Amino acid sequence: MLANQITLEDVSIKAYTFNLVNGKVTKEKLKSKDIFKEELNDYWTEYKFTMPNVKVGSVIEWEYTINSPFSGYISDVILQYKIPIKHIEAKISIPQYFTFKYQPNLYHPIPVKTSKVNRTIEFSYRTEDGTGAKTTRHDTKVDLEENVYTINYNNIPAIIKEPLINNIANYIAKIHFEHIATKFPDKEVKYYATNWESVAKSIYKNYYFGKQLNNTNFLKPDVMTQIASAKTDKEKAVILFHFVKTQIRWNGNLGKYTDKGIKKAYKEHAGNVADINLCLVAMFRVAGLKANPVLISTRSHGIPLFPTKDGYNYVVAAIELPNGIVLFDATEVYAAPNILPTRALNWQGRLVRADGTSTTINLYSAKPAKERVNLYVKMDTIGAVTGLKRSSFYSNYALNYRKNKNSLSDNDLLSNLEENNDGIEINDIKIANKKNIYKPIVESFKFNADNLCDVINDKIYFSPMLFLVDKKNPFTLEKRLYPIDFGSAWEDDYIISIQIPDNYAITELPKNMAIGLPDNLGVFKFIISKKGEHKIQLVSVTKFNRAVIPPLYYNKLKEFYKQLIEKQTEKVVLTKI
Repeated sequence: MLANQITLEDVSIKAYTFNLVNGKVTKEKLKSKDIFKEELNDYWTEYKFTMPNVKVGSVIEWEYTINSPFSGYISDVILQYKIPIKHIEAKISIPQYFTFKYQPNLYHPIPVKTSKVNRTIEFSYRTEDGTGAKTTRHDTKVDLEENVYTINYNNIPAIIKEPLINNIANYIAKIHFEHIATKFPDKEVKYYATNWESVAKSIYKNYYFGKQLNNTNFLKPDVMTQIASAKTDKEKAVILFHFVKTQIRWNGNLGKYTDKGIKKAYKEHAGNVADINLCLVAMFRVAGLKANPVLISTRSHGIPLFPTKDGYNYVVAAIELPNGIVLFDATEVYAAPNILPTRALNWQGRLVRADGTSTTINLYSAKPAKERVNLYVKMDTIGAVTGLKRSSFYSNYALNYRKNKNSLSDNDLLSNLEENNDGIEINDIKIANKKNIYKPIVESFKFNADNLCDVINDKIYFSPMLFLVDKKNPFTLEKRLYPIDFGSAWEDDYIISIQIPDNYAITELPKNMAIGLPDNLGVFKFIISKKGEHKIQLVSVTKFNRAVIPPLYYNKLKEFYKQLIEKQTEKVVLTKI
């Protein structure tokens, strides 16, 4: 199934599947019943089609035509797919009145040939005689020059979705066209955004963006009531942040421009991302805070490498305090100040001020996503274990936990935990701080398992990480083309205490290990020791200091994980006394 996302009215699609049957080529045409139209939201329509009789060895061919009133917009020319392309041709012809610049994808650049051709357009129009009784037909023609961009390329490999990748669409081979100027005959040239400053200024001037931050007197009574007891700017910001969360429900729609306008969204208690977060900016300003919107491109939207208004599709609020900038996203119930949801953690944002200036902003929290696990285990003589696991989640881990699990029923939560903890039997689950976003969420449960140890003759073998061990290296490819994206810096800390049977002795322990990645990217520590004759304690720390790791470190990272897994899967040996 293939999809084309558009903001257009008229689309025609032709497609064929070719198969070799008994030495003859068969050709099957795409039927209209296999073309599906879906209204994604008020602005976007998606057409999908399913190719007929596709099987291994099929050759598929399709073409589509889009008639659009948006003369300043050309869809990206996609040149790479999930299947290999033997040959692709594309031609883009642009009349001389429109100036576009094209940007090939940097990861898989495909050459574009440019040329100019002359063209004559013939058309007719009518004029009235002034009374409305008679019209006169005029036939005319216009000679113009077209700029032609041609792609003719063979053997494009399939795009491979590697583990821990942000958005595969960022890396596929494609050509992006950006409208930079229009010049019609006898008219002055009109320039469009050519750098990030002009992009930001243009967006801010839009009625559905910057204009929403004016005429906000309707907010003043509620703002002043809410912050009456606040003593500091930070307290004011936090109070208003939570107030907006309760006042305007996110309808699930993205957008840097408001759908309804903040006044209507505030009145109706629902709106898109911009309705909510621009309302928050307005409230901050009414409260006397130094607040501005921050433009973002979500992870699903891609990374805006080149200046373009279409590069951003999301907005959050920011205030400037003496100790730095604090970001807020009131669309997310469980988000805290400076903890943005994963969808918004995508490279950099752009803070836009009322005077038209702008600056880039780091979107990632200074605090890594962190899980701290305390595991207390008692083992019997047949290798069965019982114990208690207590996990504390911080920062983005806490946000994601609350978002994904707070709404689960007790049975669904139990099933989820057993599935994610190697199938152990779990009971007596307790969750603390489910809704208090300023404390770590704490999950604790009792468990038992009889499949974590191997008992052979008079010996018991087991990994001291038990069901917490990483069993598979996520990095298996020979080489990596794309950055490794963890979503945020992160840290996993495990403190494991294991009580062994009284009639067994600890005869072998894995050796301690500490390894690191270059340039302080990450570290793994594994420290195991005896605590008396019948107790083992393990402290394991895995930490990555950056959310995104460039592909040049891939081989180092691959080896790092190889050593980590080998160490985690090493066995403790107990011998019967």
